[in-house]
Amino acid sequence: MAGRRGRAMTMAERSEDAGQKLEPDDANSRIANAHLAAEKGRGRGGSLKEPPVTTGGPGTETDDATPIPTVIGFTSPTSSHGQDGGGLANGHFSPASTVSGNLTEPRSYAPRVPGPLVADGGPPPKFDLGHTINDQQHPEDAMEQSSFQEMSTSISSQPPNAANEGCSAELLNLINTPSGLPLLGTALDPDNFPFIEAPRTAQSMNFGVVKLKNIPFATNRAEVIALIGRNSKILKDTDEPVHIIMERVTSKTMDAYVEFINLDEAMKVVDKHHQNLTAGRPSRLGDRPIEVELSSQGNLLRDLFPLARGLIWDGATPQPKPFNPHFAWENFRGFISEEEMVMLIKHVEVPHRRPYECLISTLKKFPWHATDRITLSQRHAIYSATERLLQVLSTKVKRGCNGLTTQLLTRLTNAALGCPGFTPLMKDNISWLLNVSDREQRFFGQPRFAHSWRHQYSLAPKPGTPLDTQRDMVSRPHAVRTQLQELGQQTDPYWGYFWAELGHGFGPQFDQLTLAQVAVAEFSAVERILSRALPQY
Repeated sequence: MAGRRGRAMTMAERSEDAGQKLEPDDANSRIANAHLAAEKGRGRGGSLKEPPVTTGGPGTETDDATPIPTVIGFTSPTSSHGQDGGGLANGHFSPASTVSGNLTEPRSYAPRVPGPLVADGGPPPKFDLGHTINDQQHPEDAMEQSSFQEMSTSISSQPPNAANEGCSAELLNLINTPSGLPLLGTALDPDNFPFIEAPRTAQSMNFGVVKLKNIPFATNRAEVIALIGRNSKILKDTDEPVHIIMERVTSKTMDAYVEFINLDEAMKVVDKHHQNLTAGRPSRLGDRPIEVELSSQGNLLRDLFPLARGLIWDGATPQPKPFNPHFAWENFRGFISEEEMVMLIKHVEVPHRRPYECLISTLKKFPWHATDRITLSQRHAIYSATERLLQVLSTKVKRGCNGLTTQLLTRLTNAALGCPGFTPLMKDNISWLLNVSDREQRFFGQPRFAHSWRHQYSLAPKPGTPLDTQRDMVSRPHAVRTQLQELGQQTDPYWGYFWAELGHGFGPQFDQLTLAQVAVAEFSAVERILSRALPQY
């Protein structure tokens, strides 16, 4: 069975796998024979042959029974399966497993095994062929068939409540319908819909900002915080309040910015340093006197993204200027350039902290919420730089390079995994690179089997949504796509034919799609799939 996951199996193939032989009679005679056999106590199969001898039945167990291996799923080195993977014991099945019911054929088309049948809203099941054994069957095949029937019988004989013991309350509430499927309107309701557009979750906050001018070349974060004072109400460390501006092409250090919880706290710090300057005690970083002045989010982002032309920064929100056909270089072309990210990678060869600090500030302050202004190629450039810098930094930290600490690696890792612009697959690659545990990945909102989210460029799990509702919404087979199965074997089957529903092309046109455009395509595809799979009333 596992060898035929790539295509829909015919009725004859299913019977052949189980060592069965189809009778040549028509459907009416089969049903009549089934009723006749049931009345005579000769089995449910409807065959007039002697019933087979089985070593077990529903509800029976044997001491020497050997567990049958089942198809659990595909894993890869970039997998976050870890503790989330499961077998028959915990109720987790592979999408390619026949136990999960995620087949490419309509439900109730395959032969049923003995045991109570659960109503699923489909047509009545066909009669059972499980007790018809081929006379020419080899002893080894007979043992396999008998063991398979024992396993299948134990699964199908579970009471309905036992099958749902591992489900979350939210999922049980959704499937508590006569058909076992949520209504389309219920599934698409914002309170139940398990996905969000991740980049739009980024918020532009108008914090108070102080600017430090004329700082030394090798200034680091700890020195800036010591100058401001530990008692100053700057942002939490996890929010990265210190931004040391570095020119990405030349690696020249210019100014530094510090963010405070509000404007009043920033003004207090500036007043304090001005009083010290009046008293003849100018503020210093190292041996160099520096200037401390009040600034704004607009100035911070303007210095952090100097190539973002054609914009007016309204606080932390970019407002585009009208298109100027006469001066093309003044029009908006992106917040960053791919060349900047390439040069940033080259600067990590120098054993200083500046490139890493610059990348942390870029990830934290990048206006991800402006999805209509960010292309896939620009995001990929940022991700490539992040992955490369993390790889180099982790190696240098293990070697004990001067100035590069585990704390810096942790800060950069948290900034990358918490970046709303990165996809679940990007974060899963970073997690595998740094051996991030599954528990820590859940803290950053990663789904189970994040390595299988290969064609989701904007879609992400909604925070707080149970993991089982994220998968169940799109796992229902929606059509028999025989012509797509060859292509489907080249990608991960976890999301089925979601990639075909999207219909993205290849080449430069795809790279220039904005995050807003791919978000519209993905949410529309999910809605179309659900409208075909779920009842509407």
